[in-house]
Amino acid sequence: MEFLDILYEIDSQLGETDVDAMKFLCKDILQAKKKLEQVDSGRELFDLLMNSDLLKEDDDFLLAELLYLIGQHSLLKKLNTNKETVKEHLPHYGKISHYRQILFEISENITTKDQDEIIFLLKLSKKIKRKASFLELLNYMEKVEMISEDNINTLEKVLTKVSPDLLRITTTYKTLQAQCNHNTNAMSTTGPAVPECETEDLQKPQFSIQVSHMEKPCDGSNTESLGVIVQEVHSEGEGKENYNANIESQVGDLSLNDDEPAPDTSSKIYGMNRKHRGYCLLISNSIFAKSSPRKGTEADVAELTYVFEWLGFEVVTFLDRTANDMKRHLSDVSKRDHSDRDCFVCCIMTHGESGTVMGTDNEILSISEIITYFVAKNCQTLSEKPKIFFIQACQGKPPQSANPIEKDAAATDKKYVPSIPDDADLLIGMSTVDGHCSFRHVREGTWYIQALCANLVDLVPRGEDVLSILTKVNHDVSQKADPANNGKQMPQPNFTLRKKIVFPYPGKPYNPNRQMVTMN
Repeated sequence: MEFLDILYEIDSQLGETDVDAMKFLCKDILQAKKKLEQVDSGRELFDLLMNSDLLKEDDDFLLAELLYLIGQHSLLKKLNTNKETVKEHLPHYGKISHYRQILFEISENITTKDQDEIIFLLKLSKKIKRKASFLELLNYMEKVEMISEDNINTLEKVLTKVSPDLLRITTTYKTLQAQCNHNTNAMSTTGPAVPECETEDLQKPQFSIQVSHMEKPCDGSNTESLGVIVQEVHSEGEGKENYNANIESQVGDLSLNDDEPAPDTSSKIYGMNRKHRGYCLLISNSIFAKSSPRKGTEADVAELTYVFEWLGFEVVTFLDRTANDMKRHLSDVSKRDHSDRDCFVCCIMTHGESGTVMGTDNEILSISEIITYFVAKNCQTLSEKPKIFFIQACQGKPPQSANPIEKDAAATDKKYVPSIPDDADLLIGMSTVDGHCSFRHVREGTWYIQALCANLVDLVPRGEDVLSILTKVNHDVSQKADPANNGKQMPQPNFTLRKKIVFPYPGKPYNPNRQMVTMN
């Protein structure tokens, strides 16, 4: 495939936030600053890089580095490489500076609420346009010289108040800079600089890059990823062992967009910067062969559709499916390519019993089996991405009721012990704790789903993470009561998440088009 065709394919899978991130990372290496500001697409950025001799058919590592840093690891295969190979060669061939990387890392961990507080503390409310991204805020701070490569004190001060956990990033950066400056000064006073390695002295990578020269290890243009500075800062090239030999284990692993888990150092928030947010699979059963109908479920389906489409998901809906039909739909969606999607959401609304849900034929399907379709070994394109399941169903067998508040109950005495598959990045929101009922209004929908939707609409724009939102859902549902039997309900989230899930603000107020929702 021609190189330009490859660039075209990569561009077609990049979202607006991806392009903004790459523009930000390229600020220090491109001289044409005004042209960079005007870039609106990946193609325009690639063209600018090629015109600056930074991107060539026989030297595409800069593009690989950018895709690696912004978390678009699946696109690396189009350059005939992968994230492990790119990470291995960053110390030798990287161009993005430490400074640019730490700013981007901070931006990936800042919530909307954090950003609003930072703007307030810096008295920039009149300077920064509403709904500006954090990268735009950083650009402005650089423009007015609030921050620079040699001075990030202002940023540290506001982070101390707003998000002190992010100080680990700035502390590591300043430690590295201080050590580099110390070594540079020592070299300038004790003799001539150690000669740099020539390209031919280095082992070439396995993919097609040709590097014309090596940068100095501590200058602003060298871009060893902070994610590969582990325990000890090694010298930059095979022939420079003595250059940084006295830099010991003062710098920890910051894992910049590297999805491999590392205790206390990995990114705090799952990436939400791919081209698509993800699929939202809705399965709602109303009519059953041997059980009472679930009146009101259509209100839940409509509200979930409005909310998740607003959040940027592609909603796929199925109504009144047997247990085997449900398995088939789950399997089909799990086999789709999720490479350019951030996450996956599945909502199942039906009757249920302990650890199970029910098809319209009254056959049961275990919740653990539902989840297993999407674990990493069965759905590799969702590996290391959050997989969220909302289960609206009773998990116990309640008595019958003849009032507007009904229970999502099952007509079976079979008992299953609910379990979560041994896999990371899962969040299962159960409408009720095991052995108890879920309540549903015959016109307004279920307590749980309606509270979930209301709180997503209210709290996503505030930058709250999904677990915090589910905590608020627990509170709201716990305040409700069945007027006939004084019945109560307590939802229960279970999870194996490694990071926070924060849905980006959609950029527009929630204003659903209350028309007929299309069903499959």
